[in-house]
Amino acid sequence: MKKIIVLFVAISVSFFSCSKDDGSTSKKQEQQSIKNQQQQTQNNNQNQNQNNNTSSPTSNVYQVKSIGNSAGKDQFVDFSWQENGQDKKLSDYKGKVILLNFWATWCGPCKRELPDLSKLSTELQGKDFKLIGISVDEQSGAVDNFLRSNQLSYTVLHEPSELVMKYMTVSGQSDNVIPQTYIIDKNGKVVEALVGSRSKEDFMKILNKYL
Repeated sequence: MKKIIVLFVAISVSFFSCSKDDGSTSKKQEQQSIKNQQQQTQNNNQNQNQNNNTSSPTSNVYQVKSIGNSAGKDQFVDFSWQENGQDKKLSDYKGKVILLNFWATWCGPCKRELPDLSKLSTELQGKDFKLIGISVDEQSGAVDNFLRSNQLSYTVLHEPSELVMKYMTVSGQSDNVIPQTYIIDKNGKVVEALVGSRSKEDFMKILNKYL
């Protein structure tokens, strides 16, 4: 009976999250697949760019430019990026409830929750709420390629490791897996650290405590 319970727990963990330390073979295979897809679609993308000179957060990933330090335990870590030519930083959204979702294109549980996060962001438009996805992929090209066919309704950034580690530290979260989601309240306090995928309904129940 104990063996069955242990097996069930192991299966559950692997279904809802991906280890950032494991899966190097699958990552290499996916990276090779991405390179092949990029080669095959390069000419088409160039033609599309000639006909469409505008960009939007739903089709681009933005690089995190700088990362600050937390003021203390459970206090948010500020960071900056440039989006559509404008300088942005997380602290610009202080006074709103912020949801930070760390994910990767090679993580199945991460990709399963992205459509729900996109719906959540759309439904909460006009509220004091901001959703930001942060890819921890090694290369931003993998995220660019993914977003061409999987459009999201919220800002997507790329930062491979430093930012997620800082949020793990301030929240006391020690499981180096993804997806990881952090909810920051209107005062800039990290009030929730969620490991593993969630449904839109799960996120909404938690967010309603702070909106």
